[in-house]
Amino acid sequence: MSVSRRDFLEAGAAAAAALALPKLASAIPAVAIRDRSEPPQSALAGRPVVVAAANGHRSKDASGKTGIEIAYDMLTKGADPLDAAIAGVNVVELDATDQSVGVGGLPNEEGVVQLDASCMHGPTKRAGAVGALEDIATPSLVAKAVMDFTDHIFLVGAGAKKLALEMGFKETNLLTVKSRLDCLRWKTGLKVNDN
Repeated sequence: MSVSRRDFLEAGAAAAAALALPKLASAIPAVAIRDRSEPPQSALAGRPVVVAAANGHRSKDASGKTGIEIAYDMLTKGADPLDAAIAGVNVVELDATDQSVGVGGLPNEEGVVQLDASCMHGPTKRAGAVGALEDIATPSLVAKAVMDFTDHIFLVGAGAKKLALEMGFKETNLLTVKSRLDCLRWKTGLKVNDN
């Protein structure tokens, strides 16, 4: 079964609304603000929920766990939800067979893999993002570094890469042979009126 991005987002928004409505309907605030360094004050009210695209179920780390399994395990052990989500995303970013992000991502028209990532931490109302990041395999971790270690929210291109290298991220050739060939095959099939 193939699911479009629009259907996936609509279903996710509906699920989020269904989970939030009971809290919003009561007089109890739905958000509690706390420092990320503080341990959670109470156990989860129910089972944690991890939502991902299909690649969150397909991509596996060296131990054979999917991104969904890693994020879920971390949540059940009390990890911060943002840390759990990023750990799950890292599995996909490091999977060279997945062409959506990270290693093996499809290149732009010039044959360069450029990655974007953003993250938000609800309890602290902080955010971080990177755009057009080149040669760094885990853009989600760089976005988190922007949030945690800078006064910025969004770094792009050379600035994002400079921060990543200063933070100790290693340069990686993200373009795989398969992604390069798929890009060339796509370019040879373009018509005059294609954008």
